[in-house]
Amino acid sequence: MNRDSSSLAVALIGLAAIGSAACTADPNETVQSGNSAEAVHPSLVTSDGPSPVGGMTSCTKAELAPAATGAAQALGEDNVYTIDQLMCADGWAVTAGILANKSDPNVGAPTSFVFEQEGQFWILQDKAKVCGTMPTTTTAPVDATIPAELFLSGCAAG
Repeated sequence: MNRDSSSLAVALIGLAAIGSAACTADPNETVQSGNSAEAVHPSLVTSDGPSPVGGMTSCTKAELAPAATGAAQALGEDNVYTIDQLMCADGWAVTAGILANKSDPNVGAPTSFVFEQEGQFWILQDKAKVCGTMPTTTTAPVDATIPAELFLSGCAAG
């Protein structure tokens, strides 16, 4: 094995270790939302418990919180994000909440993030790419890749 292959192997092992550590979190853990702590299961998913997606990931606030926080911090390292609503369908999720700054977390802007499930991870999606050519309509355009059930909350709203 040459030095480049060895470096790649070490990097992949490190990523695998990080990924398995992330999976040890309790999937039933609740996330603070608004005035109450709860795991949200909208009617698009189920009303009685976590919805398995791809067998490894569920669509709960606890599962989406790290990805949503990462999306907020990608916009600004001092950003915080509170998930108020979670909608899920067909391996996709939309979080709707308040994006604020750590210095004043009570004042922020309504913001939504769109995620697609890939294996055991929720991956942030670029709305300009997944919402299609007419994201200001109230129905999903033909070229949208986000499920139609999530179009309004993920694309037509903040």
